[in-house]
Amino acid sequence: MGLAHTLTRAYCDREGREGLISPMYFSEAFGIEDPEEYEWFDPLLECDTLLFVDPFLIFSSEDERWREAHAKIIKHFHDTFALLARSGLKPKHQLFQRAWTQMLFPEPKEFRLGFGSDSADGSGAGEGLATSIIEAMCEAIKRGLEDIEHFEELGILVKGINKDRISDITCNVLKPEFIDYTQHACHSLGVPLEVSRVEHGRYDEFRRRWVEAEVLLPKDPRTGKPIILVPKKFLAELPKLSSGNWAKHLDTSLRDDLNLDISTNVNKDDIVAAARRAPNRLREWIRLMEQAGAEPYDVDGDPKLLVKWQKVASSAVAQSDLEDISINSGDDLLEFAHKAVEKFRHWIEDKGGWRAFWGDVAEKITVPEPIMQLIFLGVLDDFCRYAGVRLDREVETGRGPVDFTFTGSERLRVLLEMKKLTHGKFWNGLQVQTPLYMKGQDVQHAIFLVIRDSETAPMRERWRKLEAEAELLREKTGLTIEVARIDALPKKPASKETELRDDGRQP
Repeated sequence: MGLAHTLTRAYCDREGREGLISPMYFSEAFGIEDPEEYEWFDPLLECDTLLFVDPFLIFSSEDERWREAHAKIIKHFHDTFALLARSGLKPKHQLFQRAWTQMLFPEPKEFRLGFGSDSADGSGAGEGLATSIIEAMCEAIKRGLEDIEHFEELGILVKGINKDRISDITCNVLKPEFIDYTQHACHSLGVPLEVSRVEHGRYDEFRRRWVEAEVLLPKDPRTGKPIILVPKKFLAELPKLSSGNWAKHLDTSLRDDLNLDISTNVNKDDIVAAARRAPNRLREWIRLMEQAGAEPYDVDGDPKLLVKWQKVASSAVAQSDLEDISINSGDDLLEFAHKAVEKFRHWIEDKGGWRAFWGDVAEKITVPEPIMQLIFLGVLDDFCRYAGVRLDREVETGRGPVDFTFTGSERLRVLLEMKKLTHGKFWNGLQVQTPLYMKGQDVQHAIFLVIRDSETAPMRERWRKLEAEAELLREKTGLTIEVARIDALPKKPASKETELRDDGRQP
């Protein structure tokens, strides 16, 4: 299947046709020059940036208002501990149910941070996570722990709480403070504010529940969705107090005591079990972290291209590369589509664009396919538009939505389906979906674009078999289905890249 969302902003190209434009930053939407000179983070409005609000950075702030904000988070969790203790840990008790409600944290989509599922709307933290948190709190109470000093401790004690969830919880609990921060920033910038209804906008102390609030916020001028800003100094790639950092801290003797195998990567289940068996050692480590402090991600320098990928992408195809191209047949349009894909490949493989495809290189986590598609659109939009070719994302075929179509004059079209190499239904995408989409659109040309995101033995074999499988498909269907490949694996320093690629091309 394709995507569930599309961009909706239209442009008119030189022939007057409507199409799509690439994503836009907050500063671009409101005409703010030199955003790096301000302390607030400049979010991309169409999709989430792979950075996270780290509550430890808020705790470490020298600004008293933010230290008070961190205390508010801890109080929220302390109150929940108290409700659970008073409930006798009985799930059907009214206080237990109220405690569970307090741990419901929806995706704070106004911030545009974290692992969005398809767009800036994100995926959220639902009932299952609330249940996991409550279960961990109950276990802690049974062991004599009735409060926490940093709620990130739960991210070490609960398997389901990752960096995205820690950030979501922080943004939810401190949403009123971040709204106030956004209002002050916008007033100083002259950015207009409009009334917006915000989920989890405030906490009703009397009823002990989150409620929707009407507040003044800037809105995306294209979609009307509200925007909340955060200080750059609170953003990180990983929480300082994380299960991975704690696992690295454990010395050999303690690992042996906790039955942790130091010869392999410790998984989250082992870390959770170890933390629960050694709560005092966990608290000692947290004290050490408080003394050591933490550093935020360098947003302005952006060494991993987490923030500025769109600006880099928009300049990837230089103005000198834009040229008039005569497209009079399906073969002409297919040739143009391959040229466009080649420009995208060059940016990814040779110009460092691969960094935009990885949320966490160490953990081998790539960004979702929808974000990859936004990047593709951002790189190639101007190139296609100048050539008089319309590049549309997620076009309904009658059999489901295909990822992209290139449309030229005389209703000539080429379909493009993008898949990660590790996609669970990879071969189905090539052998079943793409032919169905082509029949649904009544087109004879398609490109199956593969993004290489793994070098395991099975994935190397899949990578090698691509062209042979495509040839069999062409013979079977009579359709022109061609393969394009982009290697988005993290690149080693040039001095180490001495071997041939798996497909025979030089690195």
